[in-house]
Amino acid sequence: MGLNPFFCSELSRGVAEKTFGTASIGQVWILLEYPFAWGSHALNDSNLSLPIKRHLKRTLRSIPHAKLLFIKQERARLSQRSLFVVRCRESKPFIQRFTLDDYSQLTEIDLAAVASGKLSTDENIFSDPLFLVCTHGRRDKCCAKFGYPLYKTLRESTRQAVWQSSHVGGDRFAANLLCFPHGLFYAHVTEAIGRVILKEYEEKRITLQNYRGRACYSNPVQAAEFFVRTESGIREIAELHRLFSAHVAEESWQVRFLEATTGNVHTVLVSRVMSDFQNLITCHATEAHSVPQFRLDSYEVLEP
Repeated sequence: MGLNPFFCSELSRGVAEKTFGTASIGQVWILLEYPFAWGSHALNDSNLSLPIKRHLKRTLRSIPHAKLLFIKQERARLSQRSLFVVRCRESKPFIQRFTLDDYSQLTEIDLAAVASGKLSTDENIFSDPLFLVCTHGRRDKCCAKFGYPLYKTLRESTRQAVWQSSHVGGDRFAANLLCFPHGLFYAHVTEAIGRVILKEYEEKRITLQNYRGRACYSNPVQAAEFFVRTESGIREIAELHRLFSAHVAEESWQVRFLEATTGNVHTVLVSRVMSDFQNLITCHATEAHSVPQFRLDSYEVLEP
């Protein structure tokens, strides 16, 4: 077979695929600095010892909704590695950072306790925002083609912590940008849009352009949040709190959000439908498929 003549990210943009409601779901994110080449499956293909790989896999199984990503920056420090544990949630999300002299130290850290906040110490709290750009080209060539230039631009134009990351889900949405600790996902991020997203996030606001959703929400709730913010104009991250969500029909959900300042309750009914278009959804795909898209069926605001 010859080389694939397409990029799945360009195909997605070409049909104006809706990106909201597509963020990977994860309430705990373990980010391990691994400044070497990443294989298609980052952990399995790494040179970490078998006991450490087993330890990390056991840890992921023991923490509900936990994800592991490898991260790196342009110039690797030779002596130490960073480990971040991120707890994504509506209220008081946090990041804890550890410095490893050797990967064997991973077995000495109770990551489940860290993720729950039981091992929180001031010296480990990472108070600045953390930004990840997926550049995992061995997984999908779009992540390298679109992700790496975005990473380079953001690293050079901001003082914030920007890292490359392994596969975050959604190859066709490259370049993918993640904002922690809230776990905001963005798709098809250009260098100009990326700078706007970072600036707005530093000011604790959500940018709706290219938004995929929050990692702490299910996909239907992610779409519901997008519709509420679009209809209401609310951009402050902390201003909306999910009150209720219910699966009311086979492909429909009702979701309610409380607006913190006014006490207003925003209620939406959203449905999931399959797209009219069909696309190759990764650069390795050989068959085109429809993709799920969310639709707003109703929206109302109840004042207190």
